[in-house]
Amino acid sequence: MEQQKEITLSFLAEKLSGTLVGEDLTVKTISSIEEPTDSSLVVLTNRKYLNLLKDERIRAVVVYDTIKEKIEKPHIIVKEDKLILVKLLDIFYPEKSFTSYISSNASISGSVMVGVGCFIGDFVSIGEHSEIGDNSYISSGVKIGNYVRIGKNVKIYPNVVIYDGCVIGDNVIIHAGVVIGADGFGYVNLPNGHVKIRQVGNVIIEDDVEIGANTCIDRAALGSTIIGKGTKIDNLVQIGHNTKIGKNCIIVSQVGIAGSCKIGDYVMLAGQVGIADHVKIADGTIIMAQAGVMSDIEEKGVYVGSPVMEARLFMKNSAVFKELYDMKKTLNKIAEEK
Repeated sequence: MEQQKEITLSFLAEKLSGTLVGEDLTVKTISSIEEPTDSSLVVLTNRKYLNLLKDERIRAVVVYDTIKEKIEKPHIIVKEDKLILVKLLDIFYPEKSFTSYISSNASISGSVMVGVGCFIGDFVSIGEHSEIGDNSYISSGVKIGNYVRIGKNVKIYPNVVIYDGCVIGDNVIIHAGVVIGADGFGYVNLPNGHVKIRQVGNVIIEDDVEIGANTCIDRAALGSTIIGKGTKIDNLVQIGHNTKIGKNCIIVSQVGIAGSCKIGDYVMLAGQVGIADHVKIADGTIIMAQAGVMSDIEEKGVYVGSPVMEARLFMKNSAVFKELYDMKKTLNKIAEEK
């Protein structure tokens, strides 16, 4: 990623509404406090990392005002702010703008409507009667089917495939290799084989969604598979047909969600969670890594295990599980004494 030239601490202090203490130096970049680079700025948000500031490669520090310990190096004192790293990254690595451009190597049907300010890269294919909203960026090798609607300010990275009839909202980010709208996995099982159930619905991705690389979201058999506004999906996630995912959910890598599930708003699914078909999950639920969900979760809470259970109960059961072998030996001894 491209970044700006060296930046003064006084400039950063102004942008962060902070107070500069010490010399007004320049820094080349921002880096991790645990893996600093030469002439870098680091962010200190926890006292346990104070000893790491001795590293000579660290030139200056941004520090929360809740940390009162003395810091020898030039530093900027800021109010505690979860977005401080986001702000610094925007300063050091400003997002690269693009100019309106349509590659001569793109294959675009004459019935396609392309908004103003769009970028369409090499070997993009866009089918009949599709629409691309203003200021959208479509990278090389993207395949967009017929009757697809894509909103404004959308970013689609290389080799994404969007099947016929799907709808993408505004400000959506779709990373490389994503497949949206492939057939749902639906068959009638007969003694002599499996008969495919045609999948004639679509996928609707609402505004402000981000979808990680190589994720697959299947179209509905009838109706729509829906990803709610503001939801963030990691890499390598599978979402089955007719599933409805609520607003502002977090879905971490390798989660598998079967068909016709209903996931509430603000749900968090950690890595490798598996959810069986037709399961409903309450708003605000957190399901921890590798949990297996086979029935509805009706109350908000933290859940773990396979089959899934309330996290505190799981921890109690785990403590007992570690003692099972000793319990067995004790029971055998009691049986022998009888």
